[in-house]
Amino acid sequence: MSGAPTHDYIVIGSGAGGAVVAARLAEQGRTVLVIEAGGDPLAKTDDSSDMPLADACRVPAFHAFASEHPGMAENHWVRHYENQEMQERDWRYSREKDGVLYPRVRGLGGCTAHHAMIIVRPNHCDWNHIFAITGDESWKASHMQGYFERIERCRYRFFLWRWLAAATGLNPTGHGWWGWMTTERALPLRVLRDWPLWRALLRCVGAAADAFGKRGSDWETTEIDPNDNRNWNVGACGVRVTPLATRRHTRHGPRERLLEVMKRHPDRLTLRLNTTVTRIEFDGKRAVAVRCIDGEGREEVIRAGREIILAGGTFASPQLLMLSGIGDPGHLDEHKITVVEALPGVGRNLQDRYEVGVVSRVNEPWSALKGVTYTTRDAHYRRWRRFRIGNYTSNGVMFSLTLKSRDMLSEPDLHCFSLLADFRGYYPGYSERIRKPDYMTWAILKAYTENQGGMIRLRSVDPAAHPAVVFHSFFEGTGNYDLDLDAVVHAIRFVRKVNDAMDDLIEEEPGRQNESDEALRRYVAENAWGHHACGTCAIGPREGGGVLDSRFRVHGIEGLRVVDASVFPRIPGYFLATAVYMIAEKAADVILADN
Repeated sequence: MSGAPTHDYIVIGSGAGGAVVAARLAEQGRTVLVIEAGGDPLAKTDDSSDMPLADACRVPAFHAFASEHPGMAENHWVRHYENQEMQERDWRYSREKDGVLYPRVRGLGGCTAHHAMIIVRPNHCDWNHIFAITGDESWKASHMQGYFERIERCRYRFFLWRWLAAATGLNPTGHGWWGWMTTERALPLRVLRDWPLWRALLRCVGAAADAFGKRGSDWETTEIDPNDNRNWNVGACGVRVTPLATRRHTRHGPRERLLEVMKRHPDRLTLRLNTTVTRIEFDGKRAVAVRCIDGEGREEVIRAGREIILAGGTFASPQLLMLSGIGDPGHLDEHKITVVEALPGVGRNLQDRYEVGVVSRVNEPWSALKGVTYTTRDAHYRRWRRFRIGNYTSNGVMFSLTLKSRDMLSEPDLHCFSLLADFRGYYPGYSERIRKPDYMTWAILKAYTENQGGMIRLRSVDPAAHPAVVFHSFFEGTGNYDLDLDAVVHAIRFVRKVNDAMDDLIEEEPGRQNESDEALRRYVAENAWGHHACGTCAIGPREGGGVLDSRFRVHGIEGLRVVDASVFPRIPGYFLATAVYMIAEKAADVILADN
């Protein structure tokens, strides 16, 4: 191995977990090395194209193009079913790749460089669930709320709330005002231009709610801020306008946080790009170093002074643990990997949302999208670049609905997003459909799914080979899959009612020939996708399949923690990014306390 350690902590990965925990540790006086397999997407210059990588990342409206940009795309090909016949019924399935496209990123900031920037804090039940299975009171929702306030820099609410918090310490909204993550609401010109469309859509939503008997104490008739404590009734359904993680209407997140701390503390925080960690090295049962390969193919072993923090993400973190000898002994033996610690839960408990789209074409292109080409050569881009106004300040979501699939649920389990675009899931070239100006999509997201039966396994001992990912959707997984199918069908019927009240919508996917419950259930089972994978290094007791204790430490191993979306024992509602930022801040606190 190399000589004496030069950093207290080595963080593997610079995404939502790694960048946040590394920045906080460095601010608190520790020396940290962050190792990232990719480069900095905003440092690449390819201005000759209609979609330079830097603009694809920065411009909120371009996020779909960022996810397919060859400058940073690290695509995985996953299976929803082990059953081949069932898998081939998904039209997105590629025989050549033996899977369905699952966009990922290799680059500074990880998947926060291409995600849709939606910021919705998790429900209280998400944190209280971890408290219930660990007994660690620091996971209670009342305590975790402080991490949301720590990270947020809210700039879309009335400034007097910020003044009140500063002057008196009172903060009834529950927002954070001075954190590193700026939250804003987009004010695209299309809302002003198409105010009649906006108003008509809201009327149609109200009519659909009446038709479903949803009006009443559990339905909020006016749009609300999903992150405001005063309005946050977890049992209520209704219209939401979600804030975005943007600063001056430009994508802003962990990448910027990490670079800002590096600028202030260059002696504490070091970043190595284009460097891939291939294995974690141990001294007995203690993680002491990482073996890595740089962009020139040179291998190096780097020692950690205190701990190694793995933040590679839901797919990469369990892969690296298994390659390093931590996992199911039988599976490791298949690949002739020496077992360092037997943890059968590594790579198990894989979870995701179920998502489908109800896609309709309109008689005429939307007037709000006149002149929109989603390139850097149109007038809309020039408005964004010069003044940070216009269509391109938005991620494309007009507003969303929260619904309950069953009245007895304590919180909504469905989010439905209205998009003036054609979006049907992920497959090569999917982002090109976004350019069509004559479509409307209701994207349906099923939160709190029953299934925890997905799995990640090694294909080989080559670190460059992506792991095999099988979600075991619906009937192949765990839990009562009928509840998930029925929930998505309920949402399809609801948004169809909304569409029925709009005169100029024609055609549709899934198609009105799919009218019966059975036909819609079949459609959902064959066509659902997801993009919120988590849970493969879950917190929980090892006898129950857990991989980590409540302080992010790998069971049976000293000096090694995992801090990314893989740690969740149950997928949190409704979007992962905010939840991962919060657990990364918590991880920094417990690491500092333990050392």
